[in-house]
Amino acid sequence: MDVRTCPWTGKALPNVGGVVSGGDVSASPRAAEAEDEGRALIGQTVGGKYFVRSVLGRGGMGTVYEGVNVQMGRVVALKVLHPKQLKRRESVKRFYQEARAAGAIGHPNICEVYDLGSLEDGCPYLVMERLVGSTLAQHARQSVLPFDAAIDIMIQVLSGLVAAHEKGIVHRDLKPDNIFLSERVGCPPIAKVLDFGVSKVVSAAPAEPRDADLDLTRTGMVMGTPYYMSPEQASGARDLDGRVDLYACGVILYETLTGRRPFLAANYHLLLWNILKTEPPPPSELRPDLPLALESVIARAMARDRAARYATAHEFIAALAHVRANLAQYVSATAPKKARASTPPPPPVAAQQVPPSPPKPAPSAVVARKGGTMPLPQRPMIPGAPRSGPRGFEDVATEIDGLKDFSFASDESEAATTLMKDPAVIQVARAAADALRRAESEPFDPTKTEVTRSPPVPDPYADETQKIDRPRRR
Repeated sequence: MDVRTCPWTGKALPNVGGVVSGGDVSASPRAAEAEDEGRALIGQTVGGKYFVRSVLGRGGMGTVYEGVNVQMGRVVALKVLHPKQLKRRESVKRFYQEARAAGAIGHPNICEVYDLGSLEDGCPYLVMERLVGSTLAQHARQSVLPFDAAIDIMIQVLSGLVAAHEKGIVHRDLKPDNIFLSERVGCPPIAKVLDFGVSKVVSAAPAEPRDADLDLTRTGMVMGTPYYMSPEQASGARDLDGRVDLYACGVILYETLTGRRPFLAANYHLLLWNILKTEPPPPSELRPDLPLALESVIARAMARDRAARYATAHEFIAALAHVRANLAQYVSATAPKKARASTPPPPPVAAQQVPPSPPKPAPSAVVARKGGTMPLPQRPMIPGAPRSGPRGFEDVATEIDGLKDFSFASDESEAATTLMKDPAVIQVARAAADALRRAESEPFDPTKTEVTRSPPVPDPYADETQKIDRPRRR
């Protein structure tokens, strides 16, 4: 299967199919010239042992070919520097730095470099492993990754960084395009870190003096892809260390899990300003089911102050491994938050909406029934709400002194009914009901400190020596 991806840079190669299969791919004089230069090596043996079979891809720095080691039969990739780049001293240095850095690390998660040499015209070439698969960027463009897949890939990338940082090599340009998911028979994809062309050697053993040519930066020069730069890298600081790579890994996790980069801007300078001065939105806002434990790991890796980040790739791996081991628990704990986020809010209540009053029962059912009392139904007390219906004992029976706690039973109900037909008692009940109606119709004013009471109602029994006699049991 031909995969249209450069095995070194990880970028898409729109012309791969045409070159390998023999189709027409020339679209411009420059493309035709580059194609002629590429075809010049096809069919030749480079370095006496690498037979060139086809072109895998081209870039501004050079061309990548597929070849075969004629002595071992191993399929390899050959990256040859473009002849025009020979005039640029810095490009030649970076080409050799790329070979030395990747070749010195020697880790399964780093694209391995087998050999280094030069063609007859002086152009240097690298011989490295031939990768089949796709980049993490290609996966991320299709959809966001599952939590376990993103964690597993990042642990592999960090494992390669452990080996690189122990050698004193900082990549400085980690991004999804530079992480290749190599497909091999019988095993899951293996993450490979590509392109150490802008890497930096930050330390070296005393017995191995540092090559001054490997440090290709100057104070204030910004190196790397802007979207994945750490704040100190974006500011042009010179004292960079492995924590810039850990920051980039946090950005990659953010992007592959949410489908969006944490910092976006209309131009390069505004992007650097955002990285230096602003905070990205929490990834859980973009993906509500994201476990909070994983969000905390990303936040620490992307801390603006590098002292607050993970000190080493080992610490980063340990944090991700802990989340991976408890992922099911963390996901289940986040499920209620996801449900709340997906539940639509209740419809708004219309302004000044007054619920309807419940229907009023018959007076006889409210006042008494044989076998015991029946309490009045609870009615909403709404200031200003209109009231309708007859006014009398059906509304205020339990408010009359002497009847509030009265228990009707057997033949006492007849005496109670006779009592309520007394015109004087009915006058008191209706006066109390009118006072209650006026109190409920007045709007409530919280600024008042006193409650305005209705004028007293004359008591027809004020001169009597005792109140209404309760019917007694016989």
